[in-house]
Parts: sequence; C-alpha cells; structure tokens
Amino acid sequence: MSKNRRVLVTGGAAGIGWAICRALAARGYRIALADIDAAAARAGVKELGDGHVALSVDLTDRASALALPQLAAEALGGLDVIVNNAGMTDTSGKSLTELPVSSFDRLIALNLSAVEAICSAAPRVLRPGSTIVNLASGAAWRPLALRGPYSATKAGIVALTETLAKEYASRGIAVSAIAPGYTLTPLVQSLADEGLVDLEKVAAGVPLGRIALPEDIAAAVVFSASQEGRVLSGETLGVDGLGLFGPAPQGAAPAAGIAGSGRLAILSPPDGLELDGAGGMVALPDPAGIAAAGPLNALIDFTALAPETGAPQVLSRIREVAIRAARAERRHDFSLLFVFGPGKSAESSAAVAAGGMLAKTLALEWAPSGIRVNALEWHGTKLPDLLTVCRFLVGEGAAMITGQVVRAGLAKTWDGAA
Repeated sequence: MSKNRRVLVTGGAAGIGWAICRALAARGYRIALADIDAAAARAGVKELGDGHVALSVDLTDRASALALPQLAAEALGGLDVIVNNAGMTDTSGKSLTELPVSSFDRLIALNLSAVEAICSAAPRVLRPGSTIVNLASGAAWRPLALRGPYSATKAGIVALTETLAKEYASRGIAVSAIAPGYTLTPLVQSLADEGLVDLEKVAAGVPLGRIALPEDIAAAVVFSASQEGRVLSGETLGVDGLGLFGPAPQGAAPAAGIAGSGRLAILSPPDGLELDGAGGMVALPDPAGIAAAGPLNALIDFTALAPETGAPQVLSRIREVAIRAARAERRHDFSLLFVFGPGKSAESSAAVAAGGMLAKTLALEWAPSGIRVNALEWHGTKLPDLLTVCRFLVGEGAAMITGQVVRAGLAKTWDGAA
C-alpha cells in the first residue's frame, strides 16, 4: 500500500526527522527531505538511496514555506503525504520578557507559522487519500518555563490539526499529529555526554522507565501516514511513556510479565468483527476466560463499544478486567486497551469520560512493570478499520504510547473512491 507513495518530510536531516525518513523509506515511500542544512539533506538522501530528493529551505521565510509543497511535488512527480517535523526550542534560559524579539519571532515562525503555511498550500498538490502529519509535543499541554513560546506554538499545532482535519475532510485529506515527549536524539545524547543532561534522572521521571527513541516517534508517524492510520485524522497522539504525568507510584503494579510469544485476546468482540485466529487472536465472551487464554501479548476489551450503562457499571467492569489481567500469564510488554463508543446521552458520555480516566489511572499505576494501558474512543463505522487501529495501539509500534484516550474515526475523509 505504501510502495511508491511520495512524502515531504521537513527537518528531515537529523534527529526525529531523520528517523522518520528512514522508517518511511524502509516501507517503500519516496522522500523529499527538506532541511535548512543543504549538505546534511544531500547526505541523507544519498544514504536513503535512489528515488529520493533533497530540498534546501529556510522555513522561517513564509514564502519558502508556502512554496515547499509544490516544489516537493514537482521533484517527486506528485505528493501523497506531508510530515511537518521541522521545529526548534529556546535554550538560552531567558524568561519571556528577557528573550530577544528576534529569537521569539524565529521560534514562532518555524514551529507554527511555517506549518500553517505548508498546510494551507497542501490542498493544491495533495489528492484525495492523502495525509498530513504534524509534529506537536507534550509541551502542548504543559507550559515549559524558560523555553520561550515553545509550548504556545505546540498548543497551536494541536488546535490547527483538529481544525484542519474537519476543514479538509471534504477534500479527502486526513490531518493528524504526533506529540513526542523527551526523546533521545543525537543532540540530547551529546548534552548527556557533556554532563549537561542526566539521562538516568530524566528516565526516572518517565513512568514506563525509559526515554523515547527517535524510532518510537517514527513508528507513530508511519502508522499515521498510512492509509490505515487515516482514522486518526484530527487526533494528536502522544508518544512519551506517560512522561507528562511524572514518576509512577511504586508498589502499585502487578508482577512483570514473562519473555517469549503470546496471544492477543479480544474480549466481547462486536458482531461482524473478523478475527484472525491463525494470527494468535482469541475471542473471549467474558472476563472469566482471561486466565485460561494466556500467555497474553495484549488484551482488547470491546465491552463498552456501545455504552448503554452508566459510569458505575463501566468502571466496575474495567476494574474486574484489570484484576483478572493482573493475575493472568502475560508477556513482559503486555498491553491493555479499553474500547469505547461515543457517548450518545449525558449518562453514557459520563461513563466514557470516567472509563477513559480510569484507564489512564491504571496506566500510571502499572507503568513500572512495563505494562501499557490505553483507551480508544471509536467514532467510525468500519470494523476492519477499528481492529487495525486497535492492533497498532497494542503493538510494538506504539511501545511508548500509554495512559491515553485516543479518539479515532472522528473525521470522515476518503473511502477509497476517486
């Protein structure tokens, strides 16, 4: 599906951008690698191999940002995906009122204005079935002092993504975002080597116990950029190991799981959902079967896909599933996903919101054992799409995604028709 798809990646010559380029190229995408460092862009394209192109651009110049999608489309013979990765932060240590106006303006120009410009120009070259993926940050929900307007620009990216997903849906263009947390880029590693960053201390503040790698971010981008990932249009997916919430409490997690392979258990699958039994999937009608289904790679609970009960019943069900999963034989990287449908009444809306927060709470408590817990709020109609996004969220590509309520199927985009 991805072979010969063409993608523009901004800021693609280093760090997260370079990991994104490598991951997309490995899946058959042809890359237009855009970067302010022309030499690094050319070197990256040379390493990626034939079929890719390097573009030198300073995205703080709005005219250059506006022209970039057309330039990339001409270089590749068309464009299917845009990844707005380029960005910067301020490390001067100055407060907002002390920061030079040139530094303040440049950060906004690159992090937000350039993304707005590229997105506004994108519909002129993107066809129905195309995707835009923006890079936000966990800082979109958490103000960072002494970083200039960094958090403000990333909050803008989240809002821009949600709004454009609705606006571009009629054009068949999906728009989603990825929000990395603290990520071990070569720059961060160099700061650690110089004694300026304590990586052990940083990792101790991440509930899952490790810092995200550029490859973790790239895996989320690859899924979001794919045809299957279009159901995430309008959503910003955090990839931070729950780092936004700080250290996890000790002593609350069940015992760590075992090494080796396991099964994917599907609890209360909806009628019409086709499961691949040969792929290690097993359907369970009720939580009592969890113990006998192990060892488990993951467990997906569809009980609340059509929420007809109130919050007390939903919360009790989540707790029951959690208790049985904690006692079951699990793999060391076990993942638990609770799936909810949209609340259609005040009571069911309260149940969905409460259930999502209980899943987040469970994720924080269980993170020290390496267990991931997420909730999915499904607004779509196609069961195969639902199963695909569920399998992504419990799979290896979502290894640093936990403690989130992911909303999917919100924006009706393109169903495959030309």
